[in-house]
Parts: sequence; C-alpha cells; structure tokens
Amino acid sequence: MAVNQFNRNKQRKRYIKAQTTIVRATNRFLFFFIVMASALTACLSFIPQKQAYEKKLAELADAKVREEMAESQLDSLSIKLEAIKNDPEYLEIQARDRLQVYRPGETIYRLER
Repeated sequence: MAVNQFNRNKQRKRYIKAQTTIVRATNRFLFFFIVMASALTACLSFIPQKQAYEKKLAELADAKVREEMAESQLDSLSIKLEAIKNDPEYLEIQARDRLQVYRPGETIYRLER
C-alpha cells in the first residue's frame, strides 16, 4: 500500500509539473503576444503624426520660399524708391518710357521688338 501511495504521489507530482509547464508556456506566449501587440499599436499610432509632421515641414519650406521672394521684391522696390527720390536721371527715363513725356523740341523714335 505504501508503494501504491508512493506511485500515486509520484504520478500526481508529474501531472502537476506538466500542468505547470503548460501554464508557464501559455503565460510566456500571452506575454509575448501582448508586448508585440502593444509595440505594433504604438508604431501604428505614430504614422499619422509623422505624415502631419512631414506636411508641416513642406508648408514651412514653401513659406520660406515665399518669404525670400517677398524680401527680394522689397529690396527691388526699395532701390527703385531711392532712385526716384534721389536720381533725376532715373526719373527722366521713367517719364519717357512710361508716361511718354518729352522735352520741347525733342523727337523720340520708338523701336518695336
């Protein structure tokens, strides 16, 4: 009877050990699955943010180009303003070209391109 009881205890320990091994393997698999699902979710949540970031970078580059164009236009207009204020020859050229003003006794010949 003692041997029979010993065998039952031995079988019971094997069964418990087998069950424990299955539970551990299942827990490891579930932990790995949860970690991978969390990582995938985190990566997928960054995709729209990255697209929005790239769109804003493109808008910024476009705004910088427009700013440079506006600055160059401002410089050009500033130069023209200074010429209008301080250079009588420039005024004379502009009056002849744009307003068709001429001095008495002058004959102006225009050549078409």
